[in-house]
Amino acid sequence: MTSLRAALCFVLLFPLSTAAAQPGALDDYVRMRRSLEAARDDVARAALERQAGAALDTLLAATRRSSRLVILTERRGGFETGPALETARLVAREGRVTLQALAGPRPQSPDWERAGVVEMGAYLAVLDRLLRDPALAGDWPAPRFDPNAPGPRRAIVVQLAIGEDEREMQALDGPPYERLAALAGALLEFCRSVPFRPVP
Repeated sequence: MTSLRAALCFVLLFPLSTAAAQPGALDDYVRMRRSLEAARDDVARAALERQAGAALDTLLAATRRSSRLVILTERRGGFETGPALETARLVAREGRVTLQALAGPRPQSPDWERAGVVEMGAYLAVLDRLLRDPALAGDWPAPRFDPNAPGPRRAIVVQLAIGEDEREMQALDGPPYERLAALAGALLEFCRSVPFRPVP
């Protein structure tokens, strides 16, 4: 779990990266989804549905070879209180999927953690849900973050990478937070409960 803890520490120090992903298949799919949501003509909508379906199949096939899903949530009651953290990372490489997850106020000594190999079918199912979720096609500008601000604080980051393409969704408060919290909660529940493949 050392690499996950190091990655989490980096995210906590620089919690909301503003780096933009390069255009690619995932970006094209997001644009199709946005066009589909805006389409009012039945013929145009049917054509977009076919294109988006084919693009979804292509992305799911690519996830088997190289993909990554990272979820991070942080809740802090006040400036002097420790944060409640939960993070998970799913990585697929050449047909093998690994999961690392942990939760607690300190990444170096988490309250709980789990790591193992996940069945590809289960991973594809949760990626299919994510790729179909309306949040994926939403507009997620990097929110302004003040690490020294007093009072309660919440943050969510969901990052999906397929091949060289990357999509990151971030939220700190308000309706964007509530919308992303529902998606992140479902993804984290999958990471907490998905069975691992037996060790040979």
